[in-house]
Amino acid sequence: MYSLLEVRAIHIEPTEKCNLSCLMCDRNKNGGEVNQYLKGRELTFEDIHRTFSPSFIRQLKRIYMCGNYGEPALAKDTLPIFKYFRAHNEDIKLSMVTNGSVRPVWWWKELATVVNSVRFGIDGLEDTHKIYRQNAIWSILMRNLKTYVDAGGYAIWDYLVFGHNEHQIEEARKLSEKIGVKEFVVKKTGRFFSNVKLKGKNEHAGLVKPKKEQNINQSLKKELEIVKKYGSMDNYLDQVEIDCKVLKNKEIYISAEGIVLPCCWLAGQMYKWYWPPKAAQIWDFIDKEKISIKKTSLEQVFKSGIFDRIKNSWSKPSCKEGKLKVCALKCGKELDQFGDQFK
Repeated sequence: MYSLLEVRAIHIEPTEKCNLSCLMCDRNKNGGEVNQYLKGRELTFEDIHRTFSPSFIRQLKRIYMCGNYGEPALAKDTLPIFKYFRAHNEDIKLSMVTNGSVRPVWWWKELATVVNSVRFGIDGLEDTHKIYRQNAIWSILMRNLKTYVDAGGYAIWDYLVFGHNEHQIEEARKLSEKIGVKEFVVKKTGRFFSNVKLKGKNEHAGLVKPKKEQNINQSLKKELEIVKKYGSMDNYLDQVEIDCKVLKNKEIYISAEGIVLPCCWLAGQMYKWYWPPKAAQIWDFIDKEKISIKKTSLEQVFKSGIFDRIKNSWSKPSCKEGKLKVCALKCGKELDQFGDQFK
């Protein structure tokens, strides 16, 4: 797939902990009970320092913190980790995705001096934001956003659109401009497509799909075209050519558990709360002792062959015969739920 020396970007998920219970997040069961497989694992500064040498850091172009389950700002060592990367590469692009509603003022001021940008997930105004992002406290979020911006931070406001907040998009945009946010991004979520049933849906856990055409993820429309062309979504996944997004960027993902994989979508298959332990297809590729930076070195992870085994699966005749289904779903050439969020 690519070698360790070719890696140019790293996606880090520093923690499995989060202060919110978002209704479409895999860390909880439709906004309720926490996913039984999550144990509050976290990457420490020691993990990062041991894994990434100054010479390796200098070859990188980008590091960002996000992930599948956790809030990066909650991790104990997020700020020291960012500072470590910055100290050894002045040109590296450092960024973070956050719900913005944790940490004191001083923390956000200091963060603004280290990273290049922060994406704040703010899905509505005070009366609607908490509908999806359960437990969010608007006053703390606004305080932290303003603090970061006033300290010189480059802020991006990501606005996930639902039926309950699509009427507030322009009002939120004006608020973002007043605060000094640099970019306001309307995100058309692809999560009204069931990756289990392989079909679109109009509602999930009480959330309703947007009504306005311009706010709907276009991949939801493509389902009918694909079924007409291939006979079924399963046939499409068996046959579609994979155009791997992270392969282009020479990117790797590291989970809070220390697991190294090409992307968060592969890691996200490991701990679905509605599946039995190790039932997901990705477990056919995983030996945790060989691909965790808490157990071994990054060099040994690459020597384990995990990246090549994943890429080689794409040429298998079907998903039942070993082609990774999640790769076909996320990076198949004819359906792009992720990319269509921004169109």
